[in-house]
Amino acid sequence: MYRSVLIPTDGSTGADRGVTAGLDIAKQYDATVHALYVVDERIYGETPALSDTELRFEQLETEGEGYLDDIVERGSAVGLDVQTSVQRGMPYEIITSYAEENDIDLIVMGRHGASAHPAPHIGSCTDRVLRMATVPVLPA
Repeated sequence: MYRSVLIPTDGSTGADRGVTAGLDIAKQYDATVHALYVVDERIYGETPALSDTELRFEQLETEGEGYLDDIVERGSAVGLDVQTSVQRGMPYEIITSYAEENDIDLIVMGRHGASAHPAPHIGSCTDRVLRMATVPVLPA
């Protein structure tokens, strides 16, 4: 049923629930996993004007690579092929465009990420992905 599963992460505890669920589903269907980390450029603006800003983006990319390495290890431990990508931009836009460009069958992501609100509703990024994606989205 699913040949490819996209698991976006920001490294948070909430996102990790999505990682666990996504890996479980991918294992069940022997699907390829696509793990994605998005550096949210809204933190400093979309066009870094200062070298310090670019340095911070590079640090965030390195941090993201570490989160993705963890998903690769966890996936490999259960026999899954995991492809990784670190990108910059608006997270929900990158997630949905990545899904379209890579023929993703299912997006599995945490209900809340690093900017989680304490209320029991779905986080804003997950909500936007749910509304914009052209493939099924499973909030975990």
